[in-house]
Amino acid sequence: MMANPLGQWSAQAAEWYNQRPIRERALILLTSLVLVIVLGWELVVTPLQQRHQSLESRIQTLSASRDDLVAQQQSLEKQLSTDPSRVLRNQLNARQERLDRLNRQIADTTGQLIAPPAMVALLRDILAAQDALVLQGMELKTPTPVFAPETGSSPSQQKQEPPEPLLYAHDVEMRIAGSYLNVLNYLERLEALDERLGWIMLEYSAGDWPSGEAVIRVRTLSLDRAWLGV
Repeated sequence: MMANPLGQWSAQAAEWYNQRPIRERALILLTSLVLVIVLGWELVVTPLQQRHQSLESRIQTLSASRDDLVAQQQSLEKQLSTDPSRVLRNQLNARQERLDRLNRQIADTTGQLIAPPAMVALLRDILAAQDALVLQGMELKTPTPVFAPETGSSPSQQKQEPPEPLLYAHDVEMRIAGSYLNVLNYLERLEALDERLGWIMLEYSAGDWPSGEAVIRVRTLSLDRAWLGV
């Protein structure tokens, strides 16, 4: 029976690796680790960031359309007080219906985002199930406002008060001790459990191999301006 070519190749590669000097083996191992980090980032982190940015862009676009309709509605209401014609009333009713639809779409889109307290609880629960990882610290960052994109406005509109934020970005920064592969497995489990979680930063510092420390920042969006219930 002929030997498996793949098995022969693996045995030859292992023998070649074991015959290398210690310094050369360490360099090969470090190069392999860098390749794993790059592939992990491209396959796991980048798609999740793109989905999160798409949701933010959709909310901003819908809110900008809603603000335009509100301004049109206020103008029509002012005209209606002096000229209550049927045509004007019909225009006002049509814009009110469109405004209601936009509000429902914004509510539906916002509902796709995980609430900040639920995000913190999920991060802790999954980490508790990872025996190979140790949570060294968790910091709740100050929520930052997310505004609608600026549109052209008249001088009279520029004198008004600044617009209210559409949403608030809630970031959690964790410091975790463990190997890179275990950290990557932790992130993969988070993504599998709830695809609405998105992390915007992942830094890994190698200590005494295979141990190291990872700094992970996870973000969710919410209508709440503070960390309620955490």
